[in-house]
Amino acid sequence: MERRIKIVWIFSIVAMLLITCGQAYWLRNQYQYMNDEQINDIYDRILQTTQQYDSIRAPQPKKVLSSSNMFFYQLSKSIDLEARTTIDELILGVLKGRELESVGQVNIETLKIEQQDSASTDDKEREAKRREWALALDTLLPEERIIVKDSFKINMSDKDAPNLNSIINLYRLELDIPFALQQFDSLLAIRLDEQMFTTHLVVSEDSTYQWNAELKRQGTLFNPCIEVSYPYNPLKHQLLLVTVKVSPHAVLVRMGWQLSGSICLIFLLGLCLLFQIKTILKQRRIDELRKSFVNTMIHELKRPVQALKMCIAFLNDKSLRMDEKAMDEVIHDSMSELDNLSAYLSKLRDMTRADDEHTQLSVRTFDIKASLEKLVRLYHIPEDKDVSIETHFSTETLVTADPVHVSNIISNLIENAVKYSGTSVHVVVDCLLQDHQLMIRVSDDGIGIPVSEQNRVFDKFYRGSNLPDRSLPGIGLGLSYVKLLVEAHHGTISLNSQAGKGTTIEINIPQ
Repeated sequence: MERRIKIVWIFSIVAMLLITCGQAYWLRNQYQYMNDEQINDIYDRILQTTQQYDSIRAPQPKKVLSSSNMFFYQLSKSIDLEARTTIDELILGVLKGRELESVGQVNIETLKIEQQDSASTDDKEREAKRREWALALDTLLPEERIIVKDSFKINMSDKDAPNLNSIINLYRLELDIPFALQQFDSLLAIRLDEQMFTTHLVVSEDSTYQWNAELKRQGTLFNPCIEVSYPYNPLKHQLLLVTVKVSPHAVLVRMGWQLSGSICLIFLLGLCLLFQIKTILKQRRIDELRKSFVNTMIHELKRPVQALKMCIAFLNDKSLRMDEKAMDEVIHDSMSELDNLSAYLSKLRDMTRADDEHTQLSVRTFDIKASLEKLVRLYHIPEDKDVSIETHFSTETLVTADPVHVSNIISNLIENAVKYSGTSVHVVVDCLLQDHQLMIRVSDDGIGIPVSEQNRVFDKFYRGSNLPDRSLPGIGLGLSYVKLLVEAHHGTISLNSQAGKGTTIEINIPQ
């Protein structure tokens, strides 16, 4: 039985832990998924804001290009076979005046020559050609006509090749209408609602060009932070950095039902496990009590049966039956053992009936003083003990209760007080009426009850461990029977005891 209980406990606890860990893992993944959705949504909103701001800047009056024109030359285009990249050399600028038709024609011709010769010439020849074209451009584009001039050498793979027109438009837009951080922040604040963010304009020190916006995740899962870098002028390595501290509150609100359901499920499983463990412990305890009860009953019934057997053996001897004094003692002992046996069976019957149905009461008004005095007068005092019983009553002695059960309650308490005491016993019984309560208090100066056992003395079949003699008759039903009768009267019972000094049991029954 012990092994089975341990196996059930182990499997139950392991199952509970696995289910809890599974729920926690699922919730973490669900939180991470929703957090990623929120981060992607914030990233999309930032990109939408950059597009909106570029569209606002584009129609504004031009500062540099309002009275001038931009020129764009692709000086050379070569292929690095080892790195598998394409290298473009560009010249961008702004000229005074509008007479650029000849320049444009020379540019087209130059590109044609470059495209025809780039595949057929080696590096030295290509470099010589590039210098020749640069000198030609310097001739075509005199310094007095140039307002702005920039040159770029772009190294990129074919699959990542950007749209040069869009890149040049960004360059031209920044040249005309510089990026204003304050205006952008105003637009972004509207899109991000209550999200906390900071913005910076930086120039990248990396020689590699960044053509597209990039998202970098920072922080932890439950305290995330993202950084978005947007190249508002890629050719000049000018970037907009937007740092957003993502609030986990919005994700937790969206996961409200999932969190509540998981917590309720785990709590329910925990209650089921606790209930299962409690039930197993109760069944184990009942099994132990059952075994103890069987052993105790065998021991307790064996004594009167042996005594009755001896009495019958005595009566079976005709010569011994002639002794009248011995006959009287045998009959007296037989009646005493039969009374003990009847008392055991009566208590057992009452406790068994109480497990199946409510204890039936016959409530009426009676004089508790008369009942208690009769009980004390008829109480059988053991021959080996000196017992004194002291009673106290209030002025009013008429109470409403079941007189038979009240007498049984007091009788059992007096019996316990006498049984679990020394050779000299002093018992005090108080029956007082106060505040519509019948208070019955039985005190003794016996062996007392250890503090560690005081919560168990009202359990069925329980007997204390500090008994002076384990052969004392009893099956551990006395106090549990008293508690049953008190609760049937809707009353309460309490105990106050000190080992070696005595015990006081107090009962309160409402009137």
